[in-house]
Amino acid sequence: MRMTRRRMFAFMLGISAFFGIAWSTARSATPPENAKEEVLKADEVRNEALQKGDVAALERIYSDDLVYTNASGALLTKAQHLADIKARKLVFRSFKHEDVETTVHGDTGVVTGISKSVVEYQGSVSSSNRRFMNVFVKKDGSWLCVAHMETNISDKP
Repeated sequence: MRMTRRRMFAFMLGISAFFGIAWSTARSATPPENAKEEVLKADEVRNEALQKGDVAALERIYSDDLVYTNASGALLTKAQHLADIKARKLVFRSFKHEDVETTVHGDTGVVTGISKSVVEYQGSVSSSNRRFMNVFVKKDGSWLCVAHMETNISDKP
């Protein structure tokens, strides 16, 4: 059976489209080489804004649907968390993170580490070490923090 030129052209066009879509899908699923650095930079900008109490910067860094869980287990919205900072109910007396690791999966970045920060929250000062996790999602070219969670590290294993 002989293929006509039209059929051959349609067949080649279909094959080209298939490989083009497959390449595009694979490319979008693989984070760019500098994605880890971008996520770490976004986390650093967030950390600097927290230290300064810069609500305007945090407004841009946090996603509108932020899920924020503090070390006592309180679940806060973006508005509640920013209100605490604005009212100086949440103040960082010192700020230090260690063992920071970053993982990127497509348009999602996860930053983990240990916070040795001294934090005053609603009048109580905490200097206990806390394990933290920040989740960032790339949206419209920017990495936004969509979730934060921290938990106190026990002295016992």
